[in-house]
Amino acid sequence: MRPLIGITCSLEPTDSASYRLHQDYTNAVSHTGGEAVILPHTDEQGIRELIGTLDGIVLSGGDDIDPACYDEEPHFALGRIEPCRDRFELELVKAAIRLRMPILGICRGMQVLYVAMGGQLIQDIPSQVKDAIKHKQEGPRSYPSHKVTVERNSKLSGMIGAGEVGVNSFHHQAVKEPVIDRFIVSARASDNVIEAIEFPEDRFVLGVQWHPESMFNPSPAMIEIFAAFVAEAAARR
Repeated sequence: MRPLIGITCSLEPTDSASYRLHQDYTNAVSHTGGEAVILPHTDEQGIRELIGTLDGIVLSGGDDIDPACYDEEPHFALGRIEPCRDRFELELVKAAIRLRMPILGICRGMQVLYVAMGGQLIQDIPSQVKDAIKHKQEGPRSYPSHKVTVERNSKLSGMIGAGEVGVNSFHHQAVKEPVIDRFIVSARASDNVIEAIEFPEDRFVLGVQWHPESMFNPSPAMIEIFAAFVAEAAARR
């Protein structure tokens, strides 16, 4: 039986009764041997009942995280927030960590993963990072708009290689330093913005700031992120 992978989703900006998720996420999971299921926002009891059916979790991209989740006031450049989604995903991550479930955080999902473990965020890269490069591209979704440097001996390097790698980029927030003890940094952009974090221990907990699910054609190595994640979920099953 294929491992069951839960994927988080957003609410439609103009219709709070509708969920939305880019098809690239489910395609990536399916292509690498998993069975994708989209997770509705639910309460703590719902999470406890839901998570027992899953083998792994993908935290998808989306809007900004409410800075109240990490005890900060909102920056003037803070974008749209989804408090209900924040509450659901933060509790989901904590439950998944307790169960040692494989987790892959993508873009906002990497930030959710970090905040759930007690970390804080840079709320707006352009105004808060000196000499920042452009992290919110206006080109095609699959286009690698800037480079990151992947650390040698990281788990991520075992998937896509060490050194410079081209990535797509659609964010204006990022993980804030100093990095909390639970994580190590596995990739950075040229302006020193953190682009990937992971658990150093022997389990799959990885966050990447770009969207590998949309890069398989220009960058075939990106499929290895999903392949490693789904393989870990299959082993857990």
